[in-house]
Amino acid sequence: METFLQFLRNLWQRYLALPPTNKVVALGGLALVIGALVAISLWVQVPDYRLLYANLSDQDAAAVVEQLDSQNIPRKLTNNGRNIHVPSNRAHEIRLSLASQGLPAGTEVGLELFEDTPLGMTEFVQKLNYQRALQGELVRTIKSIEAVETARVLLVLPKEEFFIRQKQDGKASVMVKLHPGRTLSQSQIQGIVHLVSSSVAGIPPANVVLVDPKGNLLSGSKGLSEDLMLIGSNYMHKRKLENEMEQRIVMMLEKALGPGKVIARVNADMNFDKVVQTEEIYDPDSQVVRSEQTLTESMVGTAPPSGVPGVESLVPGEEGIPEPGRSTPPTRNKEKQTLNYEINKVVKQISHTTGTLKRLSVSVLVNGSMAGDPPQYQARTQEEMTKYLDLVKTSIGFDEKRGDQIQLENIQFDISMELQQREDLTMDRWFDLGKEVAIWVLGAIFVLWFLYKVLLPLVRWVTTSVAVIPGQLGAPTPEELEAMETEMRLARRSQENVEIRKTVGDFVNTDPKYAAAILRKWMRERS
Repeated sequence: METFLQFLRNLWQRYLALPPTNKVVALGGLALVIGALVAISLWVQVPDYRLLYANLSDQDAAAVVEQLDSQNIPRKLTNNGRNIHVPSNRAHEIRLSLASQGLPAGTEVGLELFEDTPLGMTEFVQKLNYQRALQGELVRTIKSIEAVETARVLLVLPKEEFFIRQKQDGKASVMVKLHPGRTLSQSQIQGIVHLVSSSVAGIPPANVVLVDPKGNLLSGSKGLSEDLMLIGSNYMHKRKLENEMEQRIVMMLEKALGPGKVIARVNADMNFDKVVQTEEIYDPDSQVVRSEQTLTESMVGTAPPSGVPGVESLVPGEEGIPEPGRSTPPTRNKEKQTLNYEINKVVKQISHTTGTLKRLSVSVLVNGSMAGDPPQYQARTQEEMTKYLDLVKTSIGFDEKRGDQIQLENIQFDISMELQQREDLTMDRWFDLGKEVAIWVLGAIFVLWFLYKVLLPLVRWVTTSVAVIPGQLGAPTPEELEAMETEMRLARRSQENVEIRKTVGDFVNTDPKYAAAILRKWMRERS
């Protein structure tokens, strides 16, 4: 400790012995060194920031910033104050702490708007608050969808008119902002449309318009008929089936050939016709008796006239005179039978599902292999291609009766672009690594330069400024201090004389006549 204090005393005495100009230079150098040390320490202590919240509203951003400042948590704002960054090692802790306080709260209001209703509220204000509450509840519901980041809903509620038979329908406009890299499927779009339509009375699905932040119409166009929407849905179903088959082929063959050596394309011919077929089948061989009707008639007549032929016997249509002695009355029996047969009938109503697969057309390209020294391209053998073809047929469910077609070819791929991209990526990585290493190397060079060019000469200069007897490390005696002060005064006086001479010389060179007049005046005064 005593040695360090002696070092400081020597440093101070050496500073006092410096001319005024050198004192200023020394103070400037000291300030520069202190500033560099402070800058390096701050640079080392700068925390790594991580995004806490993004795209906040002004109200939510102000509330979150106020809470962070009250807890003395470092934060950084970007995107015009809408994105808030905090130290990465405390991001989860801060997010949970803010969530326990209900932040960010969100700017939309729901049905809680009616919790504190003043007594003097007019009917117009009540309807306006009801519309705001509906819009807020719909925004909250739509934002709960996984792909949706933010949403905004505008409603035009239908007016209640009692004396008009045909009322006017309401309308709704919905704008959704999706998370980066996410999209909405057609079913999700229709789900949002029907959600809005079912939540608000008097708004049919046809009057709901859904757009994105760029103004692209997602649904609700009056010119978009149900048939066109059905065509779009059928196309999506077709592409989904084709993509699944392509991925199935590529993933299977790449296990054996390696990544990037298989290209597959599938074209599925599908039937989306909706057919309802009704069949009535009659079987005459399996007839059965449905009903049977039997009619029996029996009639007994009177005895015919006898005796002398008279009027009755001569009437046309009557029977002749019977033989004498025969008196039996006539009888007549009649039987009628009717049978109704029912033929067996089968009624079938067959509804064919849409989206049935009619035919598959598959094209597969297989790259060859690289072998030898140096590596050279070698095509696949016919035996290998036959095995691959059988594997592809099995994976897609090949049906020759259906008319499926498969084309499998061995072609050398052009990978020059891929190699160039890999080379560029490698160069970028090396550049980033070199940049980081250069920063540390330059920092080390600066530290070494400062150590050998500034610090060590300063230490030598201070330690050699005062003569110290070897083996004597204690404080100097009063006589030594007086001698040192005398030397310093003489040094200062000598330095002052040098400065005076320099000043007089400059003055004489600048204006010799005036300098000569002053000398003549001094000589006259001396004489």
